[in-house]
Amino acid sequence: MNEKSDSIFRRYYSNEAFVDRFLIEPESSVDVIIPVIHTNELWESNLRSIYREIPVNRLLIGDGGCIDDSIEIAKRLPRVEVLDQRSYLTLGYSLRKLIETVETPWFVYVHSDVYLPEGWFNAMKEHQTEYDWFGCKMQHTVMVEYATVENQRPYAGSQMGLKAAFQKGIEQIDDDYVYRQEDFVLNQIVERAGFRNGKVEDTFHYHQTMYKPSPWSRKVTAVTIDADLSPEEEVRVWTTQGRGIIKYLEPNNSWVTYNVTASVNRLFELGQLNSANWPEFRQWVVETNPNWVPYLPKRRPIRRRLGRLLGRILRRILDE
Repeated sequence: MNEKSDSIFRRYYSNEAFVDRFLIEPESSVDVIIPVIHTNELWESNLRSIYREIPVNRLLIGDGGCIDDSIEIAKRLPRVEVLDQRSYLTLGYSLRKLIETVETPWFVYVHSDVYLPEGWFNAMKEHQTEYDWFGCKMQHTVMVEYATVENQRPYAGSQMGLKAAFQKGIEQIDDDYVYRQEDFVLNQIVERAGFRNGKVEDTFHYHQTMYKPSPWSRKVTAVTIDADLSPEEEVRVWTTQGRGIIKYLEPNNSWVTYNVTASVNRLFELGQLNSANWPEFRQWVVETNPNWVPYLPKRRPIRRRLGRLLGRILRRILDE
């Protein structure tokens, strides 16, 4: 299978033979660390890609209190050690303990939802004399089911119709422009002929968004998925994001400063920060990392329309 030209989704679900690179070149072996509380249905495939690419000395799994069978699946593979991290509250502390457990000079940190392509380890090794800690770029593959909320246009993708409803109008369609507005065009033909069109609510179809060959060049640059979070989860997300940046990072690039601003504003909107506890929060910043004080509002931030910015940042946080 040509991984570059064939669909990566096909490879995700292919039944490939297990390859343990450690048995071929143990002299290059490294420890691999992965913190987990849950994974996805590709977890075993992802692990197989790790063992195929990396000569794994030990696979160190940080069990943060798994809610699925991730640990049992990992234990089927060789040289797996599971660290009980169920009492830890944060990813950061999990990573600290995992790194402290590493025994090899070099190690690899992989997220549980990552699949490694062929040649990954060889390419990364080439940079060991150039860097002491480094990562590579990311290719996203999107596999998530969600309901489309769309009231302004007809339902399309799986439809049923009476041929007679098109007899007087279908000849209007020339070989010119009808493409992505075809749902409106067909509806109009039916309506003008005096027939009825409608929307059915008691069934559905799956619409697939994934790679497919095309006579036109198409490069997906972004996919947006809005998650409906509970207020409690959103408070946790913005609190850990904002306070984590303030405590551990310096305000030396736009990404971190935007995230702190967004966190503070959103926590005010959620009622987690207010005029009563704002002085306490500001004092915490003064004591924790005073370099962030100039980036804080002088008083309670005015409620702003930051929906688009906050949405982008939140999606990035959740994706990571």
